Amino acid sequence: MRLYVASAGTGKTHALVGELLALLRQGVPLRRMAAVTFTRKAAEELRRRIQGEVARLSSASWAEEAQREVYGAVFTTIHGFMAEAIRHTAPLLSLDPDFTLLDELLAEALFLEEARSLLYLKGLDPALEESLLALYRKRSLAGAFRALPGAEGLLELFQEVLSGYHRRTREALGPGDLEALALRLVEHPKAVRRVVERFPYLLVDEYQDVNPLQGRFFRVLEEAGVQVVAVGDPKQSIYLFRNARVEVFRQALGEAKEVLRLGQTRRHAQAVAHFLNRFVERFFPESERVPVEPLRAEEGRVEVHWVVGEGPLDRKREGEAALLAERLRALSGQGYAFSDMAVLVRSRRSLPFLERAFRALGVPYVLRRGQSFFKRPEVRDVYHALRLALLEGPPSPEERISLLAFLRGPFVGVDLGQVEEALQAEDPLSLLPPEVRMRLDGLKTLAGLRPLEALKALVRDEVFLRRLSRRARANLDALLLLAAEERFPDLEALLEWLKVRAEDPETSELPEGGEGVQLLTVHAAKGLEWPVVAVFDLARHEGGKPEPVLVGIDGEVALEGTEGYRNLRRILARAQEEESLRLLYVALSRARDVLILTGSLSERPGPWAEALMDLGLGPGDQDPLVHRHPLAGLPPLPSPPLLPEPQPPAPYAEHRIPSKRFPPVFSPSAYRKGEGEPLALSQALEAETLPEYPRALGTLVHYALARNLHPGDEGAMRALLLQEVALPFSEEEQERLLAEVRLLLWNHRRMLGEVLPALEDREEDHAELPLVLPLGGTVWYGVLDRLYRVGGRWYLEDYKTDQRMAPEHYRLQLALYREAVRRAWGVEAEGRLVYLRHERVHVFSPEELQEALLELENTPGILSQGLEPDLL
Repeated sequence: MRLYVASAGTGKTHALVGELLALLRQGVPLRRMAAVTFTRKAAEELRRRIQGEVARLSSASWAEEAQREVYGAVFTTIHGFMAEAIRHTAPLLSLDPDFTLLDELLAEALFLEEARSLLYLKGLDPALEESLLALYRKRSLAGAFRALPGAEGLLELFQEVLSGYHRRTREALGPGDLEALALRLVEHPKAVRRVVERFPYLLVDEYQDVNPLQGRFFRVLEEAGVQVVAVGDPKQSIYLFRNARVEVFRQALGEAKEVLRLGQTRRHAQAVAHFLNRFVERFFPESERVPVEPLRAEEGRVEVHWVVGEGPLDRKREGEAALLAERLRALSGQGYAFSDMAVLVRSRRSLPFLERAFRALGVPYVLRRGQSFFKRPEVRDVYHALRLALLEGPPSPEERISLLAFLRGPFVGVDLGQVEEALQAEDPLSLLPPEVRMRLDGLKTLAGLRPLEALKALVRDEVFLRRLSRRARANLDALLLLAAEERFPDLEALLEWLKVRAEDPETSELPEGGEGVQLLTVHAAKGLEWPVVAVFDLARHEGGKPEPVLVGIDGEVALEGTEGYRNLRRILARAQEEESLRLLYVALSRARDVLILTGSLSERPGPWAEALMDLGLGPGDQDPLVHRHPLAGLPPLPSPPLLPEPQPPAPYAEHRIPSKRFPPVFSPSAYRKGEGEPLALSQALEAETLPEYPRALGTLVHYALARNLHPGDEGAMRALLLQEVALPFSEEEQERLLAEVRLLLWNHRRMLGEVLPALEDREEDHAELPLVLPLGGTVWYGVLDRLYRVGGRWYLEDYKTDQRMAPEHYRLQLALYREAVRRAWGVEAEGRLVYLRHERVHVFSPEELQEALLELENTPGILSQGLEPDLL
C-alpha cells in the first residue's frame, strides 16, 4: 500500500486526485480504477473534483478516453464499492447480481421487526430488543461474534433473529450485509481474482474512518494484486460510534510499502498552525505527528478564555456564551462577516446557552446542524397524537406516555395536577375532563383517513399552530414534505417511520433563513473550514447511558454486570478518551485566521478542559493566550423584550358562530354526488384525494386536452411524464399511464366533428377556466374544463375518464359551473359531460340543472343572494 499521512488542511483529497491523474498518464484507463471514501457527501465531492480535473486534461488520446469514461467511473462510498465488487462475483457467491441496497435505517427497522416478532413468540422480555439491535450495529467489528461467559444465550438468540432477517430481506442488502458478503468474497480465491481483474487500482480517501471488516477487505485485495493508494489522518478518526477504529489505520501504517507525509497547509494562518503543532506534539504518537508548515503569510490569532469564580456551572456557561457573543461582535467590526464564523460544540446540550446569548445580544446565527427535527418537541407531539388516534381500550404503558405528552403539550396544554388522579387510574380516559375527552375523540377520526391526510390534519390544527414558533412550523412543513415522498399503507407504517427516523443521528433540523454565525457540532463540521472558529464549552463531559451489551474489536460479546463486560468497558473508555482528543483536534483545525476557545472553571473539568490545562493553557496559567474572566465581573444578559399588553377581546369574541351546512369554502367534487348529502369536512378532504393512478390519469388527460395536444406527437406525449403527478410511478407504470392517456385523446379526436364541434368551427374557445361562485353562504371553487361558442350558442363541457357512466353523480357540479358562467358572463350555456372512454356525450337540460341548485338549499330564492361570481 502507498499511504499518505496528512494533517488537516494539507490537501489529502488533492493528493489522491494527483495519484489518479498520474495513473491516467501511465496509460491506465479510468474503467480499471475505483476511488472510494467514507460518506456519500464526500464521495460526491471526490467525484466532482476528479471530473473537473479530467475535463481540463490535454487533447491526448488517453485524455480523450478518460473524458469519455469519467461520468461512468466508479467513484463511490466504501459500501458502494463493496456492492460493485459483489455484483461482479455474485454467481460465485450464490447471489443474484440484481440485488437491491437498503439504507441503514430501513435495514435496522426490518431487523427490529424480526426481533420483536421472535421475542413475542418466545415470550421473552421485550427489553432484549435493545441488546439485539446493539449486536446488529456492531457487526462491522468482526466477521464472527464470540460469546464471553454470560452472553451465550443472547448470542444464540441474535443468530436466530439474524437468520429470520436474512430470510425476510433475501436479495435486499443493508450496509452490514454488504460487509458480511464482502468477507465471503475475500475467502473465495476465484471471486477475489475477478475483482482484481476488474479494479487493479484502488484509491481510498479518509482511510482513518475504515472499520475492521472494511480494513480486512482492502488488505486481502492488496495481497491479491490490487495496487492500493490510501490517504488519511489518524488524528481525525472520530467515528468510534460507527465502528471506525483508528487501529485499522495504524496497522496499515505499519505494513505500508511506502509512507508519504503531507505537511504544507494553505488553510491556516501562522498562529493557528503553530498552535496545532503544539497540540499535536503533546498528545499524539510520533508516527502520527505531521507538523504543519503554513504557506500563508497572515499572522492570525488564537485566544483562550476562561470564566472563573464561584457559582453554578450553568451560570458560568451563560456568562461564557455572552462573552463569546461579544468577542464575535467585536470581530465583525474588524471586517469578518458573521457568516464567516462558526461556533463548534462537543454536544448539542451546549447550544441553548449560545442561542439565548446570541438572541439577547443581537448576534445573528444559524443552526447549521441542530437536533433532528424528528426529535423536536413539535414533531414528537404529532407522533404521540397519532398514536392516540389508534388507541382502543385502556392505554398500555407506552400509550400512557403518549397520553401524558398529549395532555401537557400544545394540543391540550392542561395542568397535569388537574388530571393526576385520572393518570393514576387503570383506565384514565373516562376520568378526564369533558373537553379533553372531546379532543381525544377528535383524534380517533384520523384513523379513518389516509396516513398523509391524518398527518396533515394534525400539523394544520389551529390551536396547535398558534402555540408554535416559526422554527417549529418550518420543521413541521419539512415533516410533511418528507412524509409525502413515502407511500404509507396505513397509520401504523407512518408511526413506525416517525419512530425510526427519530433515532437517526444524521437527520438534521432545517436551518433558519438568513445568514449568521453557524452553530454546529464538531462531527457536523468535519471537512469544513471558516475564517473564524470558536470552540465553546470546554468543560462539557461526554454523556450517554451504559450499553447493555459490549462488543470487542475481536468480536467478543459481553453482557452488562459480567467480568468480561467490565474488561471491555475499560478498553472502550480508553478508546473514547483518545477519540475525545482527536475530536478536539478536528475542532481546532477548522479555523483559518482566528481560533477562540472558551471554557468555564469546574471542579470536574471535561476532557477538553483537561487537555488545555495539560498544554499550560488552563485558567491558572500565565500563557499570553489565556484570558481570565471572573463571573462576578460579567454583565448579565439583557432581559428579553416585554410582551405587549394583551388587547381586550372583541365584543363578539364570546359569541358562537353557528355551523352552516357547508364550509365557508367548498368544492363541488367534495359533495357526495347522486345522494344529495354533503360530506363531513374530514371526509371531503379525503374525497378530493383520488387514488394516485386515476388522479394522474385525469390530470394528464385534462392538461393535454386544454392544450389540444395531438396523441401522435411523441415528444408532446413523453413530455407529459415530466408532470409532477407522474413522477411517483415506476417506468412500467408510466408506460401504462401514457398508453391510456393516448387512448383517451384518440377517442376525443374521433368525437370532434361528430358528436362534438370541431375545433376550427368554434368562434370562442376557453380551456381550464378557474371559477369562484359565492352561493348560499359558501364560496364554491373549481375549474371549467371547456367553455366555447359555436354558431352563437355556448357549450360548457366537463371531461370524464370514468370506467362507468353515471351522469347523475355530476349533476350538481355542472349546475354550479353553469350558474357561475350565467352570473359572470350573462350567457346560458348547455352543460354536457364528455365521457372519453365511451366516446359519449351526456347533455343536461336547463331544468335538470336548475332543479339541482334548488335542491341544494331549502330556502326559496337563495339563488338571488350572495356576491357576484368570478371567472378568473
